[in-house]
Order: sequence, then structure tokens, then C-alpha cells
Amino acid sequence: MVYTHKPVEELTFTDDFMFGTVMKNKTICKGVIERLLHIKVGKIEYPSLQKTIAPFYESKGIRLDVYVSDSERVFDIEIQTSIPPFLPKRTRYYQSLMDVDNLLRGQSYAELKESYVIFICTQDPFGKDLPVYTFRNMCCEDGSIIFDDKSVKVFYNTGAYDKEGESELSALLEYLCERRATSGFTQRIDALVEKAKRNEKFRSWYMSLNIHEDDLRMAGEKIGFERGIRKGRKDGIAAGSYQAKLETAKLMAEHKYPLSEICLMTGLSEAEIQKL
Repeated sequence: MVYTHKPVEELTFTDDFMFGTVMKNKTICKGVIERLLHIKVGKIEYPSLQKTIAPFYESKGIRLDVYVSDSERVFDIEIQTSIPPFLPKRTRYYQSLMDVDNLLRGQSYAELKESYVIFICTQDPFGKDLPVYTFRNMCCEDGSIIFDDKSVKVFYNTGAYDKEGESELSALLEYLCERRATSGFTQRIDALVEKAKRNEKFRSWYMSLNIHEDDLRMAGEKIGFERGIRKGRKDGIAAGSYQAKLETAKLMAEHKYPLSEICLMTGLSEAEIQKL
């Protein structure tokens, strides 16, 4: 089977790899957050891209697209070109692990930062044709009582950009949906996107990731097919998957990833990884 990937020239801001690259720019990252949430953001910590949070070895870890904080708040920004399954429960889990990551042992609950989980979706996540869906906890019996736990979940439907009344946010959503840069800010984003496409290091890294991904798929399929002949398709596919995990672990170890993160990403035990 031949695997195809989007050519570098066709990448847009909504592609994970490009989104993470452009959001490394503090000014752009800060500007995106301020436009999405209509707030002023203080000095931000350097954006963490593909941040892994796995507080306990046996618990399910998460990888966040862009993880940013200022002195009072923490933000997770996810870009979604399709609607992931169990979206509400996914955001609940993301927020809970962000809290664990945020609060050190011995600290008071009062020191928990306000947290935002932000999903930018190119499809309508709730089917109501709203540009923005914001969720905060409140009392069912009296809607005027807000359960002010400082946790917010916000979802954006880029296709409804023309229904957003605030011009800067509307322009950002339009750019994410149509790739038309109609504001000064989105023109700056677009310029960084085009600059990245011409950057040899960016192109080389993007291509190498795609090649490695294809190699892992092919290795898994080959071993799965061979084992499938001898022991049945189910066992063969499992063996291929295991070999692919070993190859991934080996590559991550060569790039000095922490052992805990390699365990999280591959599902292998520390003992298995240390044998590589």
C-alpha cells in the first residue's frame, strides 16, 4: 500500500504540524488566545507543543497540541479537522490532568490557576451553527448561580465565522475556515505559514516525520501479514503492532525522550524499552 501525505506546499494553519510551528511565536500565540477569549493575556510562558501529561504510570496520559500559561491562567489549544469521539468527556479529562500538572504537592487549592480547554474545530461540534460554544459550571436549579471553579471549555466552529459579531475573532475564524487573511493579524499568521513552507529545516523535518510514520506502518503490516499466514491474522497484526511500537521507542530513545514519555506513547514497559 502506498501512503500519501499532504505536500508541504499545501499545508495550512489548521494542519497540526503547521499549527504547532506557527504557535511557537509568542506574539502570535498570545494574539490567538486574546482574540478567541476576548481577554488580555499577560506575559506567557514559552508555548509547549505536543505537551505530554502522565501523572501516574498506570493512568491514561494525554498529549496537548499547544499548552500555554500566564501568571493567572493556563490554556490548552487543540486544532481539530474532525470531531473526536466522546468530546465532552475528553475535555473533562484534559482539564483534570491540567489541574494535576498545575498544582504542586503541598499547595493550596486556592493556587489552582484558571484553566481553559479550547477546541478549534473545522466542523460544527454541536450542530447548532454557532461560531462559539462556551461552557461553565452553573446551578441547574438557579442559572444565576455560577459554580466558579475557574474552569472553562470553549469550542469554535470555524464554518460559522460570518455569524461572529466581533470583527477580529470573525477574521481569525474566517482564516481558519477559508484561508483568507482579511485582517492585519491573520495576514501575519499567513506570512509565517508561507515562510515555514520555504524553510528547508521545516520541510526536512516534516518529510522525515512522514517517512518514519510510513516505515512504521509498513513494518507493522509486513510482520502482521507474515505472522497471519502462520498463526492467523489476529496474532499477526498484533505482532506487527508490537514491532512498530519497538521501532517508535527506539527512535524516541535516540532523540533523548524521557523514559516515562516513551512508555506513554508506545504502551511498552520500562523493562522492554531498556532492552532496546
